[in-house]
Amino acid sequence: MSDELSTADVSSALRRIWWLPILRGVVLVILGLFMLVQPMGTVKALVWVFGVFAIIDGLVAIAQWLGNRKEPGAGWWLISGLVGIAFGVTAVVWTGPTAQVIFYLIALWVLVLGILSVIAAVVLYRSRDIGWYWVLTFGLIAFLFGLLLIMNPQTSVSVIVVLLGLYAFVGGVVLIVSGFATKQLAHQLDKGSATI
Repeated sequence: MSDELSTADVSSALRRIWWLPILRGVVLVILGLFMLVQPMGTVKALVWVFGVFAIIDGLVAIAQWLGNRKEPGAGWWLISGLVGIAFGVTAVVWTGPTAQVIFYLIALWVLVLGILSVIAAVVLYRSRDIGWYWVLTFGLIAFLFGLLLIMNPQTSVSVIVVLLGLYAFVGGVVLIVSGFATKQLAHQLDKGSATI
């Protein structure tokens, strides 16, 4: 018995999960557009938006893990989801204290998300997963954005919201493109016009 996956196995797996990065990307794009069009003036609103977003993003990452849990490296989606939920719950439950450190909480969350995504991309690359470069792209965007935030702390809430909105929008677009690329690859594999 061989450990190699057949084209049909890969196509079937891709058809099951292609929509998960799109869902996560749509949530990011909507949040990003909202933050770019309507920067909030209060820190508490930023804390709540960040908290709810981090929880939703964490839940979608866990759903992505559930759809991929048998694949090598899928555990990083679970870790990423749990980290997102933890940051989100912290922001929502302790709004007052969180408001004092929201900038650093956001910067740290984005930085950790980027690091986890880069690690996941390496694991996916080593297991010869064809979608590793999308995870790497998202991870590098998140990491560089988090690094930018930490190296240039801002005191204006509107600047923080616009920067976070830009990150959410760009990261969302990358995830949406990766989801549709995955769907297209599954279609090509079904037709026999693509190889693994």
